Amino acid sequence: MGLLDGVLGTVLGGGNSTSNQGGRQDLLGSLIGGLIQQAGGVGGLLGMLKQGGLGQHADSWQSTGQNMPVQGGDLLKVLGGMMAGGAIGQATGQQSGAGAVGGMGGMGGLLGQVLSGAAPGGAGGSLGDLLAKSGIGQDQLGGLLAQILPHAVDGMTPGGQVPREHSSDMMSSVLGSVFKSAMGGNTGGKSGGLFG
Repeated sequence: MGLLDGVLGTVLGGGNSTSNQGGRQDLLGSLIGGLIQQAGGVGGLLGMLKQGGLGQHADSWQSTGQNMPVQGGDLLKVLGGMMAGGAIGQATGQQSGAGAVGGMGGMGGLLGQVLSGAAPGGAGGSLGDLLAKSGIGQDQLGGLLAQILPHAVDGMTPGGQVPREHSSDMMSSVLGSVFKSAMGGNTGGKSGGLFG
């Protein structure tokens, strides 16, 4: 996946974690990074969300204010139903809005494209297969994306500006911060975390 090759090695200590929690973080980091990369960057992902009816959400994630919460099902509907245009649409011979390569549960669109891609780190199988094996089903995936993606987009748009380019270092740093916070780090005095 290009940009993600370096990301997985640095997000929260890399892909050699033996804990299920660390493996899930790596997989979700790869998924988020893949969505951003396949959409053509943060700007492309924001455009897709706006086109899919989540414009207010996308705008709030990009802005410097509070992130508007999103329902996991709504996010899956948009990401699972839209192609990233351009290269992906041409490569699959399909136009925007059409179903794409099957993935987890036959999901299409941008999300299906990323889920059906080769698993990171030479693990064999697809990213969707690894997510399923780690206990993250399609129903749970929407909720996890709804918790992580707003913060990842927020972190990737410093000062409310979409960067022209983003490096693997920037993505690693943002995802590391998002996961640290989601895992029960400093979350405004709230305890708990993303995985339990």
